[in-house]
Amino acid sequence: MRPSKYILRKHKTLRVWLASAVLFALMLSHAGCFLDERLEPYYGRVVVPQAQEFHWSDGGLPQTFDPAFAAAPPDTDLVRAIFEGLTDYDPRSLTPVPAVATRWEPSNGGRVWTFYLRDDARWSNGEAVTASDFVRSWRRTMKIGELAPHTELLANIEGARIEIQPKSQKNTGADSSPANRSEARPDGFGVEAISDRVLRVRLRRPDMNFPALVAHPVFRPVKVKDESAISKLSATELVSNGAFSLARTESERVLLERASNYWDKDQVTLQQVEFVGGKNAESALAAYRAGEVDALTNAAFEPLAIKLLTPYEDFRRSTYGALTYYSFNTSRAPFDDIRVREALTIGIDRERISADEMGGATEPAKRFLPQTVPNTQEPVVNKSEAVDKEYERARELLAEAGFPGGNGFPRVQLLINRNEQQRVVAQSIAAMWRTALNIETEIVVKNWDEYEAAIRAGEYDVVRRGIVMQTTDELTNMRILFEEGAPAAAGGSESAASTEAPNGKSVPAGEKTLQRAEPIETEAQALKNLSAMPIYFASSYSLVKPYVSGFDSNVLDAPSLKAVRINTGWKQSQSAPAAGTR
Repeated sequence: MRPSKYILRKHKTLRVWLASAVLFALMLSHAGCFLDERLEPYYGRVVVPQAQEFHWSDGGLPQTFDPAFAAAPPDTDLVRAIFEGLTDYDPRSLTPVPAVATRWEPSNGGRVWTFYLRDDARWSNGEAVTASDFVRSWRRTMKIGELAPHTELLANIEGARIEIQPKSQKNTGADSSPANRSEARPDGFGVEAISDRVLRVRLRRPDMNFPALVAHPVFRPVKVKDESAISKLSATELVSNGAFSLARTESERVLLERASNYWDKDQVTLQQVEFVGGKNAESALAAYRAGEVDALTNAAFEPLAIKLLTPYEDFRRSTYGALTYYSFNTSRAPFDDIRVREALTIGIDRERISADEMGGATEPAKRFLPQTVPNTQEPVVNKSEAVDKEYERARELLAEAGFPGGNGFPRVQLLINRNEQQRVVAQSIAAMWRTALNIETEIVVKNWDEYEAAIRAGEYDVVRRGIVMQTTDELTNMRILFEEGAPAAAGGSESAASTEAPNGKSVPAGEKTLQRAEPIETEAQALKNLSAMPIYFASSYSLVKPYVSGFDSNVLDAPSLKAVRINTGWKQSQSAPAAGTR
């Protein structure tokens, strides 16, 4: 899954952000505050701002302001602030809410969606936002093609195709000359401006949650006249339509200000938002501790940091929609037998993996999609008894499949990418299968390129996979989970030179149809089919000052700056150290 790999590498880079050296240098130097009976309710000084100015350390400075090119935070967080799409997410429930579109309606069983745009939506230059702006912007994203990390989210739109750009363009993102790029193919594209205020979208497959999908930054419009231009938007010429506009970009900060032309500006409290950079992780955490930063996010805390920070009231932890799962090669026996797949699935103690191998830093996953609203009333069960019952059921299934006591079962070839954490998890799962099912496992570790090649060739029995979910849209998540990265033996392959189109005709080189075969469209289907098994969800962590409201955590790790407010009159309780002001 190309998009997932892109994001996971981004997050791997952020993991360096709070390395062990920083933890020992900073946090252990304050061990007394952590280890003694709690003396402070919050981590560091609470310096209450006297203006609606929000200082955010978001894992670095944004590197692009272009919705098509924004891959991960802080880029996606900035794009959500300065651009607005047809819909947006409620930051708590993640349900789609009106944005540029005031309302929408499905027809043809969810295959056609009509969006009605508001009259007062304006660009920062004062011009009206129209349905044609969305058509041009989405066509442009497809033209950018593989340079845009989330183009695949447009895959369900009728006629959507992704351009394969020349290698020389992939490295630069620069515009290409007509001689070096394919001709645009707008015919059949299922997005149409019925009028300035009405946009109609035709889908390949019915999707009753499509309004949630178009809340993603990649669907947000940009002000371009030429949809075939694939160069990134320039900060100096940026025209935006969101709640904030870009004010300044500097080496150590990016400054946003409340947009004067925004249709809902009276509901936006913040006057300024400053994305704060830093030379290293130590300076970022020190800035928060000193009261210079209002929120610290996208720091991949190590388990030690989590334990040390957990007692503080301004430390937050939430489930993040980044799923680690194992896929079966169902073209190989005996993994083509649902009983075998179910036995291996329930033969894993996910709670133990999260608690032990992952140091409590992940959430065990028995479903493929995280709950957008956490369930706080889980039934109380005896974990040991539950695991024993699962193992007993797994042994029964294996016997029914012809392998009583694991006898005659082939050695499982488990493929993983070279990663120490994943190696430890794989060893733990192999030990569980050996103990519960008397099945032996060979763990095959490959470098990333070799790992991807082995997946395409179907050279595995079980393979470790990962996805960072970009939306709450079930259909899209299921498509990415189960259709991309499928082995050639189990459902076809892709070629940059030629790909078969849905009508059986070949698509010319330089263009790839965004279409896969025989999809799993719902989580219920995925849990019944069990061609893959979920293992755990990642967790996201943040530090947010107590005077900040509206900075809500969610499974997409997508807070809304539009909802953020600074309580300039906030005061600590008398039992806590006095707060300062700034």
